Amino acid sequence: MDFFRSFQKAVGLGLGSPTPPEAAQQVLLSPRSEVKAPENVPDDGSFGSILWSFLSSKLGSDVLRAGISLPSYMYEPLSILQRQAEMIEHANILNEAAKCVDNIEQLAYVCAFAVSGYSSTQRYKPNFNPLLGETFEYVDKRSNTKFLVEQVSHHPPISAFHSENDQWKFWQNSSPTTKFLGNSLDLNTHGNSYISFHGSQNQFFYTNPSTRIQNIIFGTMRMEHYGELNIRNLNGSASAIITFTRSGYFQGTQYQVEGFIYDKNKNKCVKLEGRWDSHLNATWLVDTDCVSTGQKKFLWKHEVEPIIVEEYQFRPYTVSLNEYDDKLDSLLPPTDSRRRLDRYFLEKGNSDAASNWKRTMEERQRTDKSVRNTKWNPVWFKQSEESENGLWIYCGDYWEQRARKLVLLNEGKDTEGLLNPSSIQGLACDFLNYDTKASPKQQNTNSKNHSSINQNNPENNSTHCSEILMQKQLHEDIVVPEKPSDSFSSLSEVEALTMV
Repeated sequence: MDFFRSFQKAVGLGLGSPTPPEAAQQVLLSPRSEVKAPENVPDDGSFGSILWSFLSSKLGSDVLRAGISLPSYMYEPLSILQRQAEMIEHANILNEAAKCVDNIEQLAYVCAFAVSGYSSTQRYKPNFNPLLGETFEYVDKRSNTKFLVEQVSHHPPISAFHSENDQWKFWQNSSPTTKFLGNSLDLNTHGNSYISFHGSQNQFFYTNPSTRIQNIIFGTMRMEHYGELNIRNLNGSASAIITFTRSGYFQGTQYQVEGFIYDKNKNKCVKLEGRWDSHLNATWLVDTDCVSTGQKKFLWKHEVEPIIVEEYQFRPYTVSLNEYDDKLDSLLPPTDSRRRLDRYFLEKGNSDAASNWKRTMEERQRTDKSVRNTKWNPVWFKQSEESENGLWIYCGDYWEQRARKLVLLNEGKDTEGLLNPSSIQGLACDFLNYDTKASPKQQNTNSKNHSSINQNNPENNSTHCSEILMQKQLHEDIVVPEKPSDSFSSLSEVEALTMV
């Protein structure tokens, strides 16, 4: 009853007298709250009731910027920076796009890639907020793709990433905002995304639809993306609008997307339809350079892999974001998200230690800010002088330093501060500067969660879990394959060197 009363009070439904119908309607349609009083009250101690105890005073507010610090056990063991790396899980779509000489066809594959990024968004636990200067690197050998992201601003929170292979580049700035609506949470990533291809003059820009997480306090939680995904070729030759259909409260067309690709004269060229969690198909409405009217193409299909960490609903790709061994440990910078102690201890199942380290790192970050006399300058990204919106772009040298560091390590020489600039040493984001350090020898999953993996004959597994791969690869001289592999992991030291 206490929860019920506090909820009603927060959304403006008084208990002293009946609410007039017109007043109730005003509450339901108000921008401040689009929910109604709950019919069922969460049990004391449930996820919903605990979350409400933290958020009840923040109705209508941006909870990301309100300074709310949730207990560590409510998170999943990933930083927001690691979560962004899930956007390149289907980077092979861009490899297909790079082969296209037909600009309209290439845009169709870019649309599929943009939609595919939402297929991993159905986990609802929050991620740890990045510390200023925190970084994360990842290399996916299936698509021969390198990924680097850095937290370039704390207030407002802004992350910038750059991903590439020898055929294309994909970069994005993200400055997320939220709005707490009682039993739902609106999220706007304010993401500005760019994709360019080395073999053409095409450079694409796109913005994202809106996101709402429903039933975060009571009911069955679900994620909904709705609105328009707009993509345009910056040379003005073509554009696309994909509508993410908004479902109703009781029924609807959840997950469905549909849209069109337009030529420079705004004529419809291609019809797009599918679901953001599974696939995107295209039907040509006119002849283009290489595709005939009426031809259909299956641009993307999500091959869903089994969940191997039940507690967090992690599939193999997500598990691989946390995995590293001693050799990779020697290469990673002190700022890499894998080294975060709150993330590390939560992953080990010690939520108390995770909460303590989360608090310690947050306090150190506040101390860093109080003694900083100059403007913070990110290490690997800089603001473009040509961009009107202050776009942060990759300024290079990360992978080059990594390659030089590898050579020096193999020669038994001092790495001379490579990937460890003086500007971050001793700060909150310097995860090697704490008394305790994350151990690369700790595997990220409990053996009981690997039920889908054949421990006796791992070669026969379809999960391609990177734990198995790294045991094989990190002790062999491996050359990056000419065609994408079916496996993913952070690359071995030899592979990383060959990709620079």
